Amino acid sequence: MTRATSTAPPPAAPLVQVTPPLRTPPAGRPTRVALVGAGYIADFHLEILAPLEAVEVVAVCDPVLARAEALAAKWGVPRAVASVAELAGLGVDVAHLLVPPDLHARLVRELLEADLGCYVEKPLALSAAEGRELVALAAARGLVLGVNHNHVHQPAFQRLLERVERGDIGVVEHVQVTWSVPLMQLDAEQYAHWMFRSPRNIVFEQAPHPLSQVHRLLGRVQSCETKILSTRELLPGQVFHDRWLVSARGERGTAEVYLAFGQGFTRNTIQVLGSDGCLEADFAHDALAGERKTVFLDFWNSFLAGWRRGGEYRRDARRVLRQYLAATLKLAPRQDAYFAGMRDSVSAFHRALRAGAALPTDGARATEVLEWCDAVAADVSGASAPALPLSDAPARPGEVVVLGGTGFIGKRVVERLLAADVPVTCLVRRTHSLPPVIERGARDGRVRLLRGSLEDAGDLARVFAGARAVLHLAPGGGATWAETEQLMVRGSVGIAEACLAQGVQRFVYVSSVAALYTGDEHAPPLADSPAVDPQPAARSAYARGKAETELALQRLVQERGLPLVVLRPGVVIGEGTPMQHTGYGMWARDNHCVGWGDGEHPLPLVWVDDVADAIVAATRYAGDDLHGQALNLCAKAPLGAREVIAELRRATGRDLHFHPRSLGLSQLMEVGKWAVKLAGRRPGLEFPSWRDLRARALFTVFECDLARTKLGWTPLEDREGLLDAAVRVYGKGR
Repeated sequence: MTRATSTAPPPAAPLVQVTPPLRTPPAGRPTRVALVGAGYIADFHLEILAPLEAVEVVAVCDPVLARAEALAAKWGVPRAVASVAELAGLGVDVAHLLVPPDLHARLVRELLEADLGCYVEKPLALSAAEGRELVALAAARGLVLGVNHNHVHQPAFQRLLERVERGDIGVVEHVQVTWSVPLMQLDAEQYAHWMFRSPRNIVFEQAPHPLSQVHRLLGRVQSCETKILSTRELLPGQVFHDRWLVSARGERGTAEVYLAFGQGFTRNTIQVLGSDGCLEADFAHDALAGERKTVFLDFWNSFLAGWRRGGEYRRDARRVLRQYLAATLKLAPRQDAYFAGMRDSVSAFHRALRAGAALPTDGARATEVLEWCDAVAADVSGASAPALPLSDAPARPGEVVVLGGTGFIGKRVVERLLAADVPVTCLVRRTHSLPPVIERGARDGRVRLLRGSLEDAGDLARVFAGARAVLHLAPGGGATWAETEQLMVRGSVGIAEACLAQGVQRFVYVSSVAALYTGDEHAPPLADSPAVDPQPAARSAYARGKAETELALQRLVQERGLPLVVLRPGVVIGEGTPMQHTGYGMWARDNHCVGWGDGEHPLPLVWVDDVADAIVAATRYAGDDLHGQALNLCAKAPLGAREVIAELRRATGRDLHFHPRSLGLSQLMEVGKWAVKLAGRRPGLEFPSWRDLRARALFTVFECDLARTKLGWTPLEDREGLLDAAVRVYGKGR
């Protein structure tokens, strides 16, 4: 369905501007910086700030103190605190605000009122009206307020600006933007993310990037019309507009902006049409090419236009390749386009702050970008995701606590427990955009929703009190072994100890066959056993984490009688998880899968619904003879990776390809990459593990006798049935 909205021109009242800032750090010492928010983007800021001579990072602030402490330790920051109030006495000049957008306005006010300057990740706020209030507050208190619109500093956009400003294409008349991007959160069904809670949120999450560039070229928005080209219903009553077409007029020209979210092919370009030529920047490839009028006849002019464009693209391609190789070998600093835009934006802010000069993007200019966002999102309809109330009721007889209940497997487990009239408690961080089964259960009283953290012993004690069983499906992984050990291994031990303290009668830990060694194609079928890979240190962080977690939990079985049942699913497939499963191979792109071998041998596939059935059966199993046991959960379907990818291609119509590659060649390539990184003196390198690579091929056949005999488990193993249930579902709606 297509909908259109027209907006009147926004108010043209001038904004209060603080240029230069009224208060700058003293000349005799560096600018003292604190980071507020210790999430993903914080590492980028710290990497950029570390080499700046006139900047000193003095604190990391995050409401989860453990997260702040981990980030501070990683980067050598002296202090970690849990609140803005604790920053006030640390002599901080400016705080980098790196939290979700819905917290920006409140925390900017809190920082300014604490007499701290602010540098805010986009967007400044969620409306231009809020932005104007913050600008006025900063001006009244004489404090700096800057915003990180890093895409204005993208290298290709800066080169485009330089050519526009020197008059290469004459007077700018029209700007055309394509912003078509994947969204990992959509594929993973993480609908609780802020960007999905209201239909307009995606504009403030994603669109400030291209709209800040449009604003830089055309000035403030004068009028705007938005057409919604397509809409998805993520959950009942929760809609998401995934394709938008915007036609607008700015102060210095017109614009057309195509916004597409959750797309299979990434395209991120801006084309500027002038009176005497045009320019197009491709931000995904850091390339810029253009065309200008010439004195020649049309046939020769057409030849020159194509020839010169090709030459510009070739030069940029060679430059990007040189920069990558030089950075990898540590012969030059990192220069990829995203990092360079972030680096130049953050560095320019701090240079301007030290010099008392105009900021690259101050609060006033950022508010003008918010005017563009307001205009695009005005009158966009659709329901906001409702929040659910938390429960204060005590545990009921037979209560089962599900950790990870909102996930791919977890929501199916909750559904089956409720169908069996088992009372359920879910520990959640948020109470909005929950799966329908949990929302319905929370509203009719069958599901207790409790807010808490898996890392907080007090929260765990409160949640587990009175529970009969705890199901641990929360992943708890990390990018490094240190993070995985902390979150997965120690975290799971903490959960198990809380179960023991509260007298929980059964603790079900959902592990993975990754905890086992599956790389011997000549091995006999593997029977159920608590034993794991005897060489876990030779495996990836995830596989090692699963193995080490199982070992740590088994020690609690032996030493303290933990009523543990371990379940190890194989390659879990089905609707609700990205079809690009790493069990099939390494996805070089989302449509190109490089196999762990030739892809012909059967994989230990298992339908997600069957995994949920086994978990519920283990939870409700009456005896204690499974305590300390580990049950493998794999179907015996004759399907290999190559055939699954071929079925996905037929079902979806996508241009999907499976590329068989021998394990020897893959190992050789991994060693080559390791050698290049070693030459570049990259820290923390480990030699590629041949054992881990072979394990990824998943040669092992699993018997799974305990699940079949004790739990009565009968997984879907018919080839066509499994394809219909778990593979061809990705073609629904074609």
